[in-house]
Amino acid sequence: MIVFAREVYACRCPTLVPDDDPAASDVARRMVLSPGSAADLDDLDPEHHDEAHKAELRARLVEGERWTVARLNDRIVHYFWTSTASRCAYPSLPGCLFTLDARTGYGHDAWTHPDFRGSGVRRRSFLHELQGLRALGRDHEASFFVAYQLDGATRSLASVGITIEPLWKISLQPDRSLVFEQLTDELESAWPAPEAKGRVVRRPPTRGTTNFTYSKPA
Repeated sequence: MIVFAREVYACRCPTLVPDDDPAASDVARRMVLSPGSAADLDDLDPEHHDEAHKAELRARLVEGERWTVARLNDRIVHYFWTSTASRCAYPSLPGCLFTLDARTGYGHDAWTHPDFRGSGVRRRSFLHELQGLRALGRDHEASFFVAYQLDGATRSLASVGITIEPLWKISLQPDRSLVFEQLTDELESAWPAPEAKGRVVRRPPTRGTTNFTYSKPA
């Protein structure tokens, strides 16, 4: 789910991960993950998905994004989206737009029904998400984490063998502009697109590595 935040991290996760979570909860283990389609939209909980929201999801399917749903006793309790497009964006920060290399996919808008949050559903589904992108030839997944969620997500996902690597910190400034702050030299996976709106702050190269050479057009 896209959350508004003044500080967001663009991260990547390697898609070579364990087959499953051996310590998964009973709920996480019993849920069945499968490719989603337009027919599944009618099974979404109406309390959390109005018609406008479902229309947005339907449009994503038309555009070729991949939707995976998790069912428990025929009830959709979780879902996530993946894409192999060459761009990704964080919609609640206009101008937060990134270009992805050909070996990087994009994962976004994961949702878990409130009744099942904290049950390990997302940890197990994230493994499935990364495995799916690897099957499509992607070595990494790019994703966004808001600042207050990053530490907790890093610890939780590490418990099932998933590594989160922050690449960029994106900060919303008082004048509504964005600052893209480079956090690592390993930036081949994702970098601010030429159309991104904001200022790029690059750090000095680390000895023995190649610094990123992105420069925003004038």
